[in-house]
Amino acid sequence: MKKLFVVLFCIFICFSGCIDIYDFYDGADDNYSDDNFTIDYDNYDNNNEQISNDDDKIDITNNKDAINNYNIIHNTSNNNEYSKTDYYTRSYNWKYKGDSWSWDLSIPVELHEYYKNKPHNREENYAQYALSDYDRPYLDSMVEGFKEASSKNGYSDYDTVMFIVSFVQSLKYTSDSTTTGYDEYPRYPVETLIDEGGDCEDTAILTAALLSELGYDIVLVELPQHMAVGIAGGDDITGTYYLYNNKKYYYLETTNTGWDIGTIPEEYKNKNAIIRPMIQIPNMEISFKGDYIDYDRYYVYYNISCNIKNIGSGTAKNPKLYICALALDEGEGYIWKPDYTIDLKNYPEGSSGEAYAVLRIPRGKTTQIKCVLYGDNFKSVEVYSEVFNT
Repeated sequence: MKKLFVVLFCIFICFSGCIDIYDFYDGADDNYSDDNFTIDYDNYDNNNEQISNDDDKIDITNNKDAINNYNIIHNTSNNNEYSKTDYYTRSYNWKYKGDSWSWDLSIPVELHEYYKNKPHNREENYAQYALSDYDRPYLDSMVEGFKEASSKNGYSDYDTVMFIVSFVQSLKYTSDSTTTGYDEYPRYPVETLIDEGGDCEDTAILTAALLSELGYDIVLVELPQHMAVGIAGGDDITGTYYLYNNKKYYYLETTNTGWDIGTIPEEYKNKNAIIRPMIQIPNMEISFKGDYIDYDRYYVYYNISCNIKNIGSGTAKNPKLYICALALDEGEGYIWKPDYTIDLKNYPEGSSGEAYAVLRIPRGKTTQIKCVLYGDNFKSVEVYSEVFNT
């Protein structure tokens, strides 16, 4: 029996920072809300004066006016390391090339709790579960253990890949409905390790994460009612492959022992497949609240506070937040100025923050607040308040 040892030591560091440009009124209790927006009307007396100023109406399609009347984020981030010393211990046993292997892993409780508490129903692209930043130090330590054992046994590069694959293939197959009560519950790699198994997407995600960390070009292969891994290879490899971006990705089964690269179960031959490349795509979430501040003869003033969170994988780069009030009485495509485009700091995976702006809306008008979050490497998110009258 050969035994694999890896020592993992990680430290968790949390940082935060803020830049204050304005101090804003902290509104009273809310009395109007929906899922993404809350507005506080306390102490506001609308005497139905229908007063407006046409100079404050602008066409949104041509607007370049952005007054910097905002408060930039307070951003709190996870830093990929783990502070607590509590661990789960799991023992694994498997065979490769006639040798029996065992490995006792100590997995930080904090790391497992982080993934257990993340949403498991927000990603159609399961590659994102294999691409999280927060578990990189742990998975990298696992890969170093595999590499060290492979080197001691004189394994080739091919054997090192299959050594890792055989470890994952040895994990027990369990359905999501049996183990979690959900029809679909894609696990992050650490969850699969803790549970000592999972279904096809769970073992495919774990395999993809480990082989990517080893430096291989990997994709997930999504088939009808099944998921596997594709590994880029040349003409020296034989078997089933998928041509994607002018590369051959050879099929790799992860749910049972004995499957080699390029060997595909009979029931999945000639089936259409969706290829999921290993590219991080942050998933941004935003909600906002409006607090009444004050009014004068012409305008009502609201403080709009936006809560922003990156619940996806990787860092959201160069995010920007656009905030405006729609001028619904004036027709489609018009807003009340000032509107704001706020440059935010990058949002690492798991980080959250806030941004604020003050909107000035003419009295006696029908309006709706609009917030748009967009950036370089994530899908833009739009949220709206319900329609209300000032």
